[in-house]
Amino acid sequence: MWYVLQTMTGKEKELVRMVGKIIPSELYEDCFVAYYERIWRRQQQSIVHVERLFPGYVMIITDYPQELFLRLKYVPALSKLLSDGYFDFIPLKAGEEAFLSELLAEDRIVRLSYVETDGKGHVHHVSGPLEHYTDRIIRYQFKKRYVIIHFQLLGLDKTAALGIILREDVQQELAYGKVEAPVTLPEHYKVDLPEVKAPYEPGDHVKVTAGTFADMQGIIWRVKKNTVEIGIHLFGQDISMEVSMDEICGVDVLEENDGNTE
Repeated sequence: MWYVLQTMTGKEKELVRMVGKIIPSELYEDCFVAYYERIWRRQQQSIVHVERLFPGYVMIITDYPQELFLRLKYVPALSKLLSDGYFDFIPLKAGEEAFLSELLAEDRIVRLSYVETDGKGHVHHVSGPLEHYTDRIIRYQFKKRYVIIHFQLLGLDKTAALGIILREDVQQELAYGKVEAPVTLPEHYKVDLPEVKAPYEPGDHVKVTAGTFADMQGIIWRVKKNTVEIGIHLFGQDISMEVSMDEICGVDVLEENDGNTE
């Protein structure tokens, strides 16, 4: 199980070092600080930083919690916190453990999630650590390259900022700036741009949801960057019109046939 150790902010790496020195390795699988990547914008440049995800907390994985806890009393960084009543050794719930385990890469860093937008603040696609947790995102900060995500930790509702990367960032060479994690990273951030499928394709049956042509239905003839050209049967002839992707929704063939305007 995963447990949380509390220490003073800024002493996390020292605690991990002390655990490795004092606690027998057979009592625990891993002891680590969780980090996350974040892009900071400086003079139109994007720089990748690696920062602590939960300042003041260390994660430890063990199958021997009682014996481990007794040993932890001899760790100097924890003994005073324990005597002052500020030290907790609390197991994560199964859902909390699964959530963090999926977010963190093998080096215990939450990597950047790629977010594809239409340039107007509408999200079309998310890949990376946040791919399966978009329902937990409560706010996007595109200019500052992070999202606020909601989750539970130790049974309490929490929010945290996680880094995102946009298409304009991957069009430049990204260098690492401040790196708090004790890992060796390449000089430049390696970007694997995912294949992003357009939300609509020629031949899709759609309905217009806003504007002058609201409620009209037709078939997509051509897909452009932010708009689509739709063919509609109107007044006995086929005509085309161009509408924004934000103003259409998909319909099935039966609904499309029933909704045509003659």
